[in-house]
Amino acid sequence: MEKVKSIPMKLYIYSEKNYQEREVTLSQLESEESIFHSTSIDRFWLNLDEEDPVLLKKICELFKIHQLVQEDILLKGQRPKVEEYPHHLFIVAKMVFIQNDVMKMEQISFILGENYLLTFGEIEGDVFDRVRQKLKKEGTEVRAKGVDFLLYQLLDALVEGYYRTLEVMGEKIDQMEEGILSRPGTEEMKAIRSLKKDLLYLHKYAWPLREISSYLSKDDPLFINKETSMYFFDIHSQLMEVIDTIETYRELLAGLMDLSLSSVSYRLNEVMKVLTIISTIFIPLSFIAGVYGMNFKYMPELESRYGYPLAWASMGAVALGMLYYFKKKKWF
Repeated sequence: MEKVKSIPMKLYIYSEKNYQEREVTLSQLESEESIFHSTSIDRFWLNLDEEDPVLLKKICELFKIHQLVQEDILLKGQRPKVEEYPHHLFIVAKMVFIQNDVMKMEQISFILGENYLLTFGEIEGDVFDRVRQKLKKEGTEVRAKGVDFLLYQLLDALVEGYYRTLEVMGEKIDQMEEGILSRPGTEEMKAIRSLKKDLLYLHKYAWPLREISSYLSKDDPLFINKETSMYFFDIHSQLMEVIDTIETYRELLAGLMDLSLSSVSYRLNEVMKVLTIISTIFIPLSFIAGVYGMNFKYMPELESRYGYPLAWASMGAVALGMLYYFKKKKWF
Protein backbone atom coordinates (compact mmCIF):
# COMPACT_ATOMS: atom_id res chain seq x y z
CA MET A 1 0.00 0.00 0.00
CA GLU A 2 1.33 3.43 -0.93
CA LYS A 3 2.28 5.56 2.06
CA VAL A 4 0.71 9.01 2.33
CA LYS A 5 2.97 11.82 3.54
CA SER A 6 1.85 13.76 6.59
CA ILE A 7 1.37 17.09 4.84
CA PRO A 8 -0.84 19.66 6.62
CA MET A 9 -3.93 20.80 4.76
CA LYS A 10 -6.00 23.84 5.64
CA LEU A 11 -9.78 23.45 5.56
CA TYR A 12 -12.00 26.52 5.64
CA ILE A 13 -15.69 25.90 6.31
CA TYR A 14 -17.80 29.01 6.00
CA SER A 15 -21.22 30.48 5.39
CA GLU A 16 -22.72 33.92 5.89
CA LYS A 17 -22.96 33.38 9.67
CA ASN A 18 -20.41 30.64 10.42
CA TYR A 19 -16.67 30.24 9.97
CA GLN A 20 -14.19 27.48 10.83
CA GLU A 21 -10.53 27.20 9.98
CA ARG A 22 -8.46 24.15 10.87
CA GLU A 23 -5.67 21.88 9.79
CA VAL A 24 -6.88 18.46 8.69
CA THR A 25 -5.40 15.12 7.76
CA LEU A 26 -6.52 12.77 5.02
CA SER A 27 -8.24 10.47 7.52
CA GLN A 28 -10.24 13.40 8.91
CA LEU A 29 -11.31 14.37 5.40
CA GLU A 30 -12.39 10.82 4.68
CA SER A 31 -14.43 10.68 7.88
CA GLU A 32 -16.22 13.91 6.90
CA GLU A 33 -16.66 13.03 3.23
CA SER A 34 -20.44 13.37 3.29
CA ILE A 35 -20.38 17.09 4.12
CA PHE A 36 -18.59 17.93 0.88
CA HIS A 37 -21.42 16.46 -1.17
CA SER A 38 -24.32 17.67 0.96
CA THR A 39 -26.77 20.43 0.12
CA SER A 40 -26.03 22.42 3.29
CA ILE A 41 -25.42 26.17 3.20
CA ASP A 42 -21.79 25.66 4.20
CA ARG A 43 -19.04 26.13 1.64
CA PHE A 44 -15.59 24.56 1.80
CA TRP A 45 -12.12 25.60 0.75
CA LEU A 46 -9.36 23.01 1.05
CA ASN A 47 -5.82 24.29 0.49
CA LEU A 48 -2.77 22.05 0.04
CA ASP A 49 0.58 23.86 -0.24
CA GLU A 50 2.88 20.92 -0.86
CA GLU A 51 2.13 18.22 -3.39
CA ASP A 52 2.46 14.51 -2.81
CA PRO A 53 1.24 12.26 -5.66
CA VAL A 54 -0.22 9.67 -3.26
CA LEU A 55 -2.03 12.27 -1.15
CA LEU A 56 -3.26 14.06 -4.27
CA LYS A 57 -4.66 10.81 -5.63
CA LYS A 58 -6.54 10.15 -2.37
CA ILE A 59 -8.01 13.66 -2.32
CA CYS A 60 -9.08 13.42 -5.95
CA GLU A 61 -10.76 10.07 -5.28
CA LEU A 62 -12.53 11.62 -2.30
CA PHE A 63 -13.91 14.46 -4.42
CA LYS A 64 -14.44 12.30 -7.53
CA ILE A 65 -11.93 14.34 -9.55
CA HIS A 66 -11.11 13.17 -13.07
CA GLN A 67 -7.79 11.34 -13.49
CA LEU A 68 -6.64 13.78 -16.20
CA VAL A 69 -6.92 16.57 -13.65
CA GLN A 70 -4.68 14.65 -11.25
CA GLU A 71 -2.04 14.35 -13.95
CA ASP A 72 -2.29 18.05 -14.85
CA ILE A 73 -1.85 19.16 -11.24
CA LEU A 74 1.43 17.25 -11.01
CA LEU A 75 2.61 18.43 -14.45
CA LYS A 76 4.71 21.54 -13.91
CA GLY A 77 5.53 24.22 -16.45
CA GLN A 78 2.28 23.90 -18.35
CA ARG A 79 0.35 26.79 -19.84
CA PRO A 80 -2.43 28.32 -17.68
CA LYS A 81 -5.79 26.94 -18.79
CA VAL A 82 -9.39 26.23 -17.82
CA GLU A 83 -11.18 22.92 -18.42
CA GLU A 84 -14.73 21.83 -17.72
CA TYR A 85 -15.56 18.35 -16.43
CA PRO A 86 -18.97 16.86 -15.57
CA HIS A 87 -18.68 17.52 -11.83
CA HIS A 88 -16.08 20.25 -11.51
CA LEU A 89 -14.19 23.09 -13.17
CA PHE A 90 -10.39 22.88 -13.37
CA ILE A 91 -8.10 25.92 -13.66
CA VAL A 92 -4.31 26.16 -13.82
CA ALA A 93 -2.75 29.58 -13.14
CA LYS A 94 0.67 30.99 -12.33
CA MET A 95 1.35 32.93 -9.16
CA VAL A 96 4.23 35.42 -9.42
CA PHE A 97 5.93 37.28 -6.59
CA ILE A 98 9.22 38.98 -5.73
CA GLN A 99 11.49 37.20 -3.26
CA ASN A 100 14.94 38.57 -2.38
CA ASP A 101 14.67 40.99 -5.32
CA VAL A 102 14.12 38.07 -7.73
CA MET A 103 10.89 37.17 -9.55
CA LYS A 104 9.57 33.76 -8.51
CA MET A 105 6.76 31.68 -10.00
CA GLU A 106 4.52 28.98 -8.55
CA GLN A 107 1.84 26.95 -10.27
CA ILE A 108 -1.56 27.02 -8.56
CA SER A 109 -4.32 24.58 -9.50
CA PHE A 110 -7.99 25.27 -8.70
CA ILE A 111 -10.81 22.72 -8.68
CA LEU A 112 -14.27 24.26 -8.33
CA GLY A 113 -17.23 22.11 -7.33
CA GLU A 114 -20.80 22.94 -6.39
CA ASN A 115 -20.00 23.84 -2.79
CA TYR A 116 -16.24 23.39 -2.54
CA LEU A 117 -13.00 24.81 -3.87
CA LEU A 118 -9.71 22.91 -3.84
CA THR A 119 -6.38 24.70 -4.32
CA PHE A 120 -3.02 23.01 -4.85
CA GLY A 121 0.32 24.83 -4.69
CA GLU A 122 3.91 23.69 -5.06
CA ILE A 123 5.52 25.15 -1.95
CA GLU A 124 4.39 26.58 1.35
CA GLY A 125 3.11 30.14 1.14
CA ASP A 126 0.92 32.06 -1.30
CA VAL A 127 -0.62 35.48 -1.96
CA PHE A 128 -4.05 34.68 -0.52
CA ASP A 129 -3.71 36.18 2.99
CA ARG A 130 -5.96 39.11 2.07
CA VAL A 131 -8.71 36.67 1.06
CA ARG A 132 -8.29 34.69 4.29
CA GLN A 133 -8.75 37.87 6.30
CA LYS A 134 -11.99 38.60 4.44
CA LEU A 135 -13.24 35.07 5.12
CA LYS A 136 -12.74 35.56 8.86
CA LYS A 137 -14.88 38.70 8.96
CA GLU A 138 -18.63 38.24 9.21
CA GLY A 139 -20.66 40.34 6.79
CA THR A 140 -18.09 40.35 4.00
CA GLU A 141 -19.15 39.67 0.44
CA VAL A 142 -17.04 36.52 0.16
CA ARG A 143 -18.86 35.02 3.16
CA ALA A 144 -22.26 35.81 1.69
CA LYS A 145 -21.62 34.45 -1.79
CA GLY A 146 -20.77 31.00 -3.15
CA VAL A 147 -17.44 29.31 -3.79
CA ASP A 148 -17.39 30.76 -7.31
CA PHE A 149 -16.96 34.20 -5.71
CA LEU A 150 -14.15 32.79 -3.55
CA LEU A 151 -12.49 31.62 -6.77
CA TYR A 152 -12.80 35.16 -8.11
CA GLN A 153 -11.20 36.56 -4.95
CA LEU A 154 -8.26 34.15 -5.21
CA LEU A 155 -7.67 34.89 -8.91
CA ASP A 156 -7.92 38.61 -8.14
CA ALA A 157 -5.21 38.15 -5.49
CA LEU A 158 -3.04 36.43 -8.12
CA VAL A 159 -3.46 39.38 -10.48
CA GLU A 160 -2.61 41.77 -7.66
CA GLY A 161 0.66 39.84 -7.35
CA TYR A 162 1.32 40.63 -11.03
CA TYR A 163 0.78 44.34 -10.29
CA ARG A 164 3.18 44.27 -7.33
CA THR A 165 5.79 42.47 -9.43
CA LEU A 166 5.46 45.06 -12.20
CA GLU A 167 5.76 47.85 -9.64
CA VAL A 168 9.11 46.46 -8.47
CA MET A 169 10.21 46.06 -12.11
CA GLY A 170 9.27 49.68 -12.82
CA GLU A 171 11.48 50.85 -9.95
CA LYS A 172 14.33 48.72 -11.31
CA ILE A 173 13.96 50.29 -14.76
CA ASP A 174 14.20 53.79 -13.23
CA GLN A 175 17.36 52.78 -11.35
CA MET A 176 18.81 51.24 -14.52
CA GLU A 177 18.37 54.48 -16.46
CA GLU A 178 20.26 56.42 -13.78
CA GLY A 179 22.98 53.75 -13.69
CA ILE A 180 23.41 53.71 -17.46
CA LEU A 181 23.82 57.49 -17.63
CA SER A 182 26.39 57.50 -14.81
CA ARG A 183 28.33 54.27 -15.43
CA PRO A 184 27.39 52.33 -18.56
CA GLY A 185 28.90 48.86 -18.75
CA THR A 186 28.38 45.12 -18.83
CA GLU A 187 26.57 44.96 -15.46
CA GLU A 188 23.79 47.23 -16.71
CA MET A 189 23.49 45.16 -19.89
CA LYS A 190 23.15 41.96 -17.84
CA ALA A 191 20.48 43.58 -15.66
CA ILE A 192 18.51 44.68 -18.74
CA ARG A 193 18.65 41.20 -20.28
CA SER A 194 17.57 39.61 -16.98
CA LEU A 195 14.60 41.96 -16.64
CA LYS A 196 13.59 41.41 -20.27
CA LYS A 197 13.57 37.68 -19.59
CA ASP A 198 11.36 38.16 -16.51
CA LEU A 199 8.93 40.31 -18.52
CA LEU A 200 8.78 37.64 -21.20
CA TYR A 201 7.78 35.03 -18.63
CA LEU A 202 5.30 37.42 -17.02
CA HIS A 203 3.64 37.98 -20.39
CA LYS A 204 3.62 34.22 -20.95
CA TYR A 205 1.69 33.76 -17.68
CA ALA A 206 -0.64 36.78 -17.96
CA TRP A 207 -1.89 36.26 -21.51
CA PRO A 208 -3.54 32.84 -20.99
CA LEU A 209 -4.88 34.01 -17.61
CA ARG A 210 -6.63 36.77 -19.54
CA GLU A 211 -8.22 34.09 -21.73
CA ILE A 212 -9.32 32.19 -18.61
CA SER A 213 -10.98 35.28 -17.11
CA SER A 214 -12.69 35.98 -20.43
CA TYR A 215 -14.06 32.43 -20.51
CA LEU A 216 -15.32 32.65 -16.93
CA SER A 217 -17.04 35.98 -17.61
CA LYS A 218 -18.75 35.16 -20.91
CA ASP A 219 -19.18 31.48 -21.65
CA ASP A 220 -21.52 30.47 -18.78
CA PRO A 221 -19.12 27.87 -17.33
CA LEU A 222 -20.06 25.21 -14.82
CA PHE A 223 -20.64 26.40 -11.21
CA ILE A 224 -20.17 30.10 -12.12
CA ASN A 225 -23.41 32.01 -11.69
CA LYS A 226 -24.21 35.05 -13.80
CA GLU A 227 -23.90 37.47 -10.90
CA THR A 228 -20.31 36.37 -10.28
CA SER A 229 -19.32 36.29 -13.96
CA MET A 230 -19.14 40.10 -14.14
CA TYR A 231 -16.43 40.03 -11.47
CA PHE A 232 -14.29 37.84 -13.70
CA PHE A 233 -14.67 40.46 -16.42
CA ASP A 234 -13.05 42.91 -13.99
CA ILE A 235 -10.07 40.51 -13.73
CA HIS A 236 -9.99 40.42 -17.53
CA SER A 237 -9.74 44.23 -17.62
CA GLN A 238 -6.98 44.23 -15.01
CA LEU A 239 -5.00 41.67 -16.98
CA MET A 240 -5.27 43.82 -20.10
CA GLU A 241 -3.66 46.62 -18.08
CA VAL A 242 -0.97 44.21 -16.88
CA ILE A 243 -0.22 43.11 -20.45
CA ASP A 244 -0.11 46.74 -21.66
CA THR A 245 2.29 47.61 -18.84
CA ILE A 246 4.49 44.63 -19.73
CA GLU A 247 4.65 45.80 -23.36
CA THR A 248 5.49 49.34 -22.22
CA TYR A 249 8.30 48.07 -19.99
CA ARG A 250 9.67 45.91 -22.79
CA GLU A 251 9.82 48.97 -25.06
CA LEU A 252 11.50 50.97 -22.29
CA LEU A 253 14.09 48.22 -21.83
CA ALA A 254 14.75 48.17 -25.57
CA GLY A 255 15.36 51.92 -25.36
CA LEU A 256 17.63 51.44 -22.34
CA MET A 257 19.58 48.80 -24.24
CA ASP A 258 20.13 51.27 -27.09
CA LEU A 259 21.02 53.99 -24.58
CA SER A 260 23.53 51.70 -22.87
CA LEU A 261 25.17 50.78 -26.18
CA SER A 262 25.26 54.44 -27.20
CA SER A 263 26.76 55.46 -23.84
CA VAL A 264 29.46 52.81 -24.06
CA SER A 265 30.20 53.85 -27.65
CA TYR A 266 30.31 57.53 -26.65
CA ARG A 267 32.72 56.86 -23.78
CA LEU A 268 34.91 54.80 -26.10
CA ASN A 269 34.88 57.62 -28.65
CA GLU A 270 35.90 60.10 -25.94
CA VAL A 271 38.84 57.91 -24.96
CA MET A 272 39.84 57.46 -28.60
CA LYS A 273 39.61 61.21 -29.17
CA VAL A 274 42.00 61.94 -26.31
CA LEU A 275 44.42 59.26 -27.48
CA THR A 276 44.22 60.57 -31.05
CA ILE A 277 44.99 64.13 -29.92
CA ILE A 278 47.97 62.92 -27.91
CA SER A 279 49.23 60.86 -30.86
CA THR A 280 48.75 63.78 -33.26
CA ILE A 281 50.72 66.12 -31.00
CA PHE A 282 53.59 63.66 -30.75
CA ILE A 283 53.92 63.18 -34.53
CA PRO A 284 55.76 66.52 -35.17
CA LEU A 285 57.63 66.14 -31.88
CA SER A 286 58.86 62.75 -33.00
CA PHE A 287 59.87 64.29 -36.32
CA ILE A 288 61.95 66.98 -34.62
CA ALA A 289 63.53 64.46 -32.26
CA GLY A 290 64.22 62.17 -35.22
CA VAL A 291 65.93 64.88 -37.23
CA TYR A 292 68.32 65.73 -34.44
CA GLY A 293 68.84 62.11 -33.63
CA MET A 294 70.34 61.40 -37.06
CA ASN A 295 73.95 60.30 -36.94
CA PHE A 296 75.55 62.90 -39.25
CA LYS A 297 78.90 64.52 -38.49
CA TYR A 298 78.05 67.97 -39.84
CA MET A 299 74.89 69.28 -38.23
CA PRO A 300 75.36 72.98 -37.33
CA GLU A 301 72.66 72.95 -34.64
CA LEU A 302 74.51 70.24 -32.73
CA GLU A 303 77.49 72.56 -32.26
CA SER A 304 75.31 75.45 -31.17
CA ARG A 305 75.38 76.40 -27.52
CA TYR A 306 71.62 76.85 -27.52
CA GLY A 307 70.75 73.92 -29.75
CA TYR A 308 69.39 71.68 -27.00
CA PRO A 309 67.11 74.26 -25.34
CA LEU A 310 66.02 75.51 -28.77
CA ALA A 311 65.01 71.98 -29.73
CA TRP A 312 62.89 71.73 -26.60
CA ALA A 313 61.47 75.18 -27.18
CA SER A 314 60.51 74.34 -30.75
CA MET A 315 58.84 71.10 -29.65
CA GLY A 316 56.97 72.93 -26.88
CA ALA A 317 55.86 75.65 -29.30
CA VAL A 318 54.61 73.08 -31.78
CA ALA A 319 52.70 71.19 -29.05
CA LEU A 320 51.11 74.37 -27.66
CA GLY A 321 50.28 75.58 -31.15
CA MET A 322 48.52 72.33 -31.99
CA LEU A 323 46.59 72.36 -28.68
CA TYR A 324 45.47 75.92 -29.38
CA TYR A 325 44.34 74.91 -32.88
CA PHE A 326 42.41 71.89 -31.58
CA LYS A 327 40.76 74.01 -28.91
CA LYS A 328 39.79 76.66 -31.44
CA LYS A 329 38.22 73.98 -33.62
CA LYS A 330 36.42 72.65 -30.48
CA TRP A 331 37.79 69.19 -30.96
CA PHE A 332 37.98 68.80 -27.20
